[in-house]
Amino acid sequence: MFFLFALACAHTNAVWEAAPPPKVDAPLGSVAVVVSDKRCQEFANALAVEFSMREGVTVVPQARTRLLLNLCRLELSTEIDVTQTYTAGASSMLEKRDQAVRGHGMAVLTIEVDGQPVGMLNSEQKRVRMVREGDPTHLHKRSYIRERVVADVVDDLAQQLVPVPEVVRRRWYKNPEPGTARALHNSAVDAERSGDLAAAIQFAEAAVDADRNPRTVAYLRTLQSRYGDTRFVETESAD
Repeated sequence: MFFLFALACAHTNAVWEAAPPPKVDAPLGSVAVVVSDKRCQEFANALAVEFSMREGVTVVPQARTRLLLNLCRLELSTEIDVTQTYTAGASSMLEKRDQAVRGHGMAVLTIEVDGQPVGMLNSEQKRVRMVREGDPTHLHKRSYIRERVVADVVDDLAQQLVPVPEVVRRRWYKNPEPGTARALHNSAVDAERSGDLAAAIQFAEAAVDADRNPRTVAYLRTLQSRYGDTRFVETESAD
């Protein structure tokens, strides 16, 4: 029992707030949210509300910076999953039907300043919810999935353009042996928390080399993804 308890307490979590850089360099004090076709109107309405709640941003119809939504898509579908259960002797059968309501949404956002495009973002989001056959709230749940897919797309676009601080939570090992994968992992977390993603990746790669497992590989991929986003932003800003 003591051994299991020791394993359970062998690590804790390092938690901090980090504000990712915006993916497009543009003046965003005042923005206008516009659409290229009516399929984007629902996304545009939600995006205007979202930006109006972000600090330092005002939604103004005639702003220099226009956020043009295009190539929008919002789809809902219902799939039926049938489960058949046979009783003893296979003399009778019970059938149960479950429905999966699936929502899929996507939108492309072009950022224009004084009529000139300066960047483009996109987001694609999915939601699934199970519904029992005959559930009287089926239509309500379909409506909920629709609203959440639109909100997910809008939240993602807004976070890419006007990011707010995110809570970062990483595993942290207590008193690891020097040179081990756990010690290297802790060094990677220290580097990430200080903002040095390149160094964090180097430590995470060393941790994978020392002990390749799903956890070390997943953390390395997370860092590589964050580093790729940062390099993209720096390149775009420098042009």
